[in-house]
Amino acid sequence: MSANTFPAQIEPFKWAEQGFTWSGNLPLSRFARIAREAIGPVDHQQVQINCKLSMDAYLRLVWLDVQVETKVPLECQRCLGTVEEPLVSDVHLALVEDESLIERLDEDADFVVLGENESSTKGSFDQPAVVDLLALIEDELLLLLPLSPKHIACEHKHQPTEQDIVEEKRDNPFDVLASLKGKLN
Repeated sequence: MSANTFPAQIEPFKWAEQGFTWSGNLPLSRFARIAREAIGPVDHQQVQINCKLSMDAYLRLVWLDVQVETKVPLECQRCLGTVEEPLVSDVHLALVEDESLIERLDEDADFVVLGENESSTKGSFDQPAVVDLLALIEDELLLLLPLSPKHIACEHKHQPTEQDIVEEKRDNPFDVLASLKGKLN
C-alpha cells in the first residue's frame, strides 16, 4: 500500500482475520493535532509507520502492533528557536468490544474499548465496529510530545551581560523611608 492508500478507518476484527499489515510513510501534516503543536510548515516531515493487526480468538480481541517514528519541529523553551524532537514508539494495544474482556488482559496491557472514545464507533450486529487508525496512532504520538521542549544545550538569545545585571539592580524602596526616619529624629 502507498501513503495514499493508508486505511484511516478500519474494521479491526475483519481486518485482523485477514492478517492486515501496513508499512510506509505519511506526511506529518495528516496528523492535524500534532501539526498544530509544530513550528513552521510540516509538509516535508514524514512519519514512518509499521502496523499489524492480529486476532486472539480465545479472548475475542484484536491486537494492534504499531511502530512509529518521526521528528517534530517544536519551539525550544530556552532559546525560542526550533528543536527537532524525535518521537519513537512501539505500541501493543488490545482492541476489545466489551469491558468485561478487560479482566482477561494482563494488568500492564494497554487497551481501547471499541465505541468508548472518539477514535472508534461501536458497531451493531449489522454494522461492525470501525476504528480510526490514524487517530489512534496520533494519540500515541501526542503522548510522546514533551511538555517543555528544549535543546540539550542551546545559546540563550537574551543572556544578561554583567552590565545588564548592574543596571537591573534597583534602589531599595525602603531607603527612602529610612532617610525620612533620620529626619524625624
